[in-house]
Amino acid sequence: MTPTRETFGNIPPLSQWLFYALTAAACACFAWGVWRRFRLWREGRSIGLRELFKTRLIEIVKAARPGLRRLLVEGLGQERVKDRGLAGRAHVLLFLGFLALFAGTTLLEIDHLAAMASKRLHFHQGAYYVAYEYTLDVAGVLFLAGCSYFLWRRLRLPGSVGHRATDWWVVDSFIAIGLTGYLVEGLRITWQKPDGIGAHCSPVGLWVASAFAGWTESSARSAHLAVWWVHSILVLGFIASIPFTRLLHTIAIPFNLLLVRPALGSMVPVTMEQVEKEERIGVSDVRHFTQQQLLSLDACMECGRCEEACPAHATSKPLSPKKVVQDLKQLMTSRRWNAVHESIGPETLWACTACNACASVCPARVDPVGAILEMRRHLVADGGLSGTAAVALRRMQSSGNPWGLPANERSDWNSAEISVGFGAPTVQENPDFELLYWVGCAGAYDRRAQRVTRSVVRLLKAAKVNFAILGKEERCTGDSARRLGDEFLFQELAQINIATLARYKVRKIVAHCPHCLNALLKDYRAFGGDYEVQHHSQLLAELLEAGRLRPAEGLRAAPPGLVTYHDPCYLARANGIHQAPRDMLQAATGERPTEMSARREKTSCCGAGGGRMWMEEPTAQRVSTQRAAQALATGAKTIAVGCPFCLTMMKDGVAASGSETPVKDLAEILVEQLGL
Repeated sequence: MTPTRETFGNIPPLSQWLFYALTAAACACFAWGVWRRFRLWREGRSIGLRELFKTRLIEIVKAARPGLRRLLVEGLGQERVKDRGLAGRAHVLLFLGFLALFAGTTLLEIDHLAAMASKRLHFHQGAYYVAYEYTLDVAGVLFLAGCSYFLWRRLRLPGSVGHRATDWWVVDSFIAIGLTGYLVEGLRITWQKPDGIGAHCSPVGLWVASAFAGWTESSARSAHLAVWWVHSILVLGFIASIPFTRLLHTIAIPFNLLLVRPALGSMVPVTMEQVEKEERIGVSDVRHFTQQQLLSLDACMECGRCEEACPAHATSKPLSPKKVVQDLKQLMTSRRWNAVHESIGPETLWACTACNACASVCPARVDPVGAILEMRRHLVADGGLSGTAAVALRRMQSSGNPWGLPANERSDWNSAEISVGFGAPTVQENPDFELLYWVGCAGAYDRRAQRVTRSVVRLLKAAKVNFAILGKEERCTGDSARRLGDEFLFQELAQINIATLARYKVRKIVAHCPHCLNALLKDYRAFGGDYEVQHHSQLLAELLEAGRLRPAEGLRAAPPGLVTYHDPCYLARANGIHQAPRDMLQAATGERPTEMSARREKTSCCGAGGGRMWMEEPTAQRVSTQRAAQALATGAKTIAVGCPFCLTMMKDGVAASGSETPVKDLAEILVEQLGL
């Protein structure tokens, strides 16, 4: 006989009608639950979807292409989930099993409706039936394996994973659905008694059926009908409950992946016209977030990845990115719109280093940093910033640098170099320069960072690079001001710098500070500053490869011993620059740097980002101490960095540990190795 089975085999017509009535009720409950959340998402600021759909089709396709790719790769492909060790693999098993079972159930219903229209349209038979039954049998095993792991994990209750009472319903109902599904299949085989491939194409169902050997057909049919109803009610209850449990993320995440515009290291500008119109700056009300940001709150599944990656949380500061998101979600759910700063205290917001570790690891693309920085903007506008950070902002405004030192002293480091023949030409002295070296505030004023600046200049001169510096005309890029929340101070500094760069027709820039690089490359673009910006490690690696930098005869220094490299957040994570520093170190020392566990895009913050460079904090809560310990644990004899902020923080962290391991910039190591 051709292997097949009826969709509603052994199910009386009345039961079938009742099943469809309950299905309609479950779907109505599901739709109402989603609509309830959709109405909350709509309360946010518009993201322009209506305007987009009024444009040409080709424009809609262009706008949707990145989101569709994320939906396929990160949603269906589970790209950002599967690297989570056993938990990631278990989620993939659960997800694939669920998708297969959902698709199988849908196909079975399509066959049933088709067969009702015409017997010739019945396709659930023959080779298709065999493949279908075997695939769903295996998918059920994968599904139950994933569910079993999460039940075990839930019983352990790891601290970073969120827990709600409804989570037990989700996990238990999943397992109950899987087990009753196999019971239905086993009892169906018991009363139907298929033979040959028709029975063996369901190996798990056949194994379950062996437990009912000896049952009469009547007993098997009665048990089958009863278990079928239990299974159906569990499935329909699950469908109805989705919008009211953590399973809401199965709806919110796909839409968030489609709509989000991830841009690590970037911020949305605020215009004065916007402030005058809305009579506010930043976020003090949940409705001040965009519709996509409110949607993303429901996409959060409280997996705890952000919390585990957060350097502030790791050092016992009052910040958990997961809790920030959940607090905002609770305010949205309860419609306590304007209670943002009552629920999330300023000490929580100022604890963030804006390293973007939380956003980069989130599988749902939720961005806690973006929300925190928006809330900071409101605090600063409301006079909520005080202490050393507020002093740094005032100094940036009055002197163009956070140290508050005079602009005419910005080139004092260069005057000393000129006296010994190693000075850098200014744009006035070398108007035909090809490359502008952006020195930055630390490189100009901080005594330790000045040694890095001198090293870069010596390397550029040794390689005969046609470069110049702005000298006294350079101002702070405003990176710290923007991430502390003072948007208009940032814009003021940006406009001064952009005008200066335009005056000298600058297009190509090299910077040794990743924060300067990020501001020039990303932040300035929104204000008309479009430049080709390189980190000094990228340029130096190119010069080494081209043979334009090589040691003078007999002057190569002894190898510095084992070197480990600390990736700056705004270099590796925000801008994807992590291989060039390693290539440069290997070319300079002849050895590959030894690696810390947290490296490249998954680097760990030094603690200076987000304006925290200008904040005092207790020694026990210093992120730099934690990161320095990770570097020292490699056994390296030298710690290499590529950022003046990291240089300061890592040096302090090493000193706090009692070690004398030197911390050096990449350029300093290269200068030593080349005998310059």
